[in-house]
Amino acid sequence: MTVKKEISLRNLLRKYWIGMFLFLVVVYFLLQSYMLLALTERTEESVQKSIFIAENGIEDSLQIVDSFIYESLYSGTTQSTSQLYNSLKNETDPVMLSVARNAVLTSLMSIVSWSDMIDFAMIYTDSTDETTWLEAGSTSNYATRREVKQLIGERIEQGEFNRLERYMICKSGQGNIMIRLLKIEDSYFVVGVSESEILRTLQSAEYDENSIAFAAEKDGTVIFTSEKVDVDFSPEQEGTYIAVDGKEYLQTGYVSDKTGYYFGMLTAKNSIISDMWFFRMLFFIMFLVLMILVPAIFYIIHAYVEKPIGKIANTMNQIAEGELDVTVEEAYQITELVQLVHAFNHMIKRIKQLKIEKYEVKLEAQKATMQYLQLQIKPHFYANVLNIIYSLAERKDYSTIQKISKSIVNYSRYMFHDATELVELQREIEHVHYYMEIQEIRYMMQITCQVVVPDETKSALIPPFIIQSFVENSVKYTFSTKKSSKITIHVETDEEKEYLTIRISDNGAGYSEELLQQSWEQKNEDGHIGLTNVYRRLKLIYDDKADIQLMNDHGAVAILKVPYISVDNMEFDDDDI
Repeated sequence: MTVKKEISLRNLLRKYWIGMFLFLVVVYFLLQSYMLLALTERTEESVQKSIFIAENGIEDSLQIVDSFIYESLYSGTTQSTSQLYNSLKNETDPVMLSVARNAVLTSLMSIVSWSDMIDFAMIYTDSTDETTWLEAGSTSNYATRREVKQLIGERIEQGEFNRLERYMICKSGQGNIMIRLLKIEDSYFVVGVSESEILRTLQSAEYDENSIAFAAEKDGTVIFTSEKVDVDFSPEQEGTYIAVDGKEYLQTGYVSDKTGYYFGMLTAKNSIISDMWFFRMLFFIMFLVLMILVPAIFYIIHAYVEKPIGKIANTMNQIAEGELDVTVEEAYQITELVQLVHAFNHMIKRIKQLKIEKYEVKLEAQKATMQYLQLQIKPHFYANVLNIIYSLAERKDYSTIQKISKSIVNYSRYMFHDATELVELQREIEHVHYYMEIQEIRYMMQITCQVVVPDETKSALIPPFIIQSFVENSVKYTFSTKKSSKITIHVETDEEKEYLTIRISDNGAGYSEELLQQSWEQKNEDGHIGLTNVYRRLKLIYDDKADIQLMNDHGAVAILKVPYISVDNMEFDDDDI
């Protein structure tokens, strides 16, 4: 059977509260993480919706710009840019050449002014005697146009046409420039895509003023941003937090179908979790309340539950050790504990009462048993005495009858002593002396009794009749095998005076082997009433502290060992002395 491990209430409560505290801390941080995740998803969804709107705006603008450019270039009218450009290429008259150039510039200017998505427009010419570039734009982007013309011109002149793409990023000292490149017959038409317009459209999707709009190439290389940052924006990082200048931002965006570039928005994490301030404050207050409540509740339980139960447990341990005079204080404030303690104290009181009653019943039973055993001895003795007197009367030996009568009187005074009380060893020896006087008369001086009792043991207390019973047994059985009987009584004690040893021996045939092998119950059944009565009386008085040994050593030997009790340590009533 599996034995369950015990645990004290204090340790159980301590583990419970520590577990509860750790559980609440874990729940607190899990809720924080869950709310951050939920807010992140909600913010990402919101920004994505805004980005989707901005995406439509940017893509629609680029589509309209493309449509307008194609319309302007290839409308087939004499005022289309392509027709004007062809006129310029084919014109040889200086005056008409100047007119054609002005017409092309006017057409380019109309393209630039038509949409905010266009910063400038330029046509590369392969004329050797005229200006290579015709361009239109504001003075603010003049330096930008110059760097674009240089970059595109070098690639055209070097024949690196494969490096010319539909949309390109020109890196210059002015920053990165997004251009739209179209080929017109043997020349090229360049349109500058407005950085500010793209960023403005993206910023319409910003979460708050801390958001950063950006445009990046597919590999994450930054094209331009609304704020200067030193980080790449890979489309693979979509929907994750990235570190920018020591701060975390949520990256969201889309890849443009028109340009192939990655447009998006960075939303500051602090802006996202700022919406959590109410919940964070609420949880923080709850956490503080728990930090106060947990020790308070622990103290209350300790003072009003654990401590009283501990007192009850200590009292129960004392009771288990045999202390029944203890009680548990009932001054508690918890009704159930008061009822428990009251019932417990009542139980202790009842146990004490029952123990006293049981003890009294046991004493009465012992007293009755002792009296019964004493009665068993007295009839046995008086039957023998009456036989002696009868024999003397037949012989008309009146002087001996007087002598034996005096011995019987002295003997009887002792015989009527309460068998439940202890007597001095000296009185027990005197009683044996009176008994032996009677036996000497009976057996006509053919019996002797030698007594060796140290003076310091004469005041020792023993149960009455224990020596006389064995002396009587020796008298009875010795004369069945010997004409002359000798009985010896030897008393001694150990150095510590813990036990008194009484040795009664005779010179008879000794105890039978059958008797020595029998138990005391079997001895009683076989008629050895005197011996078994002594044994039972010693057990009633001393329990297991007394012992009787029967053996043979040139006759029967009985050794009685009882605890040494001095009369100096006992109190007697006057009637007992």
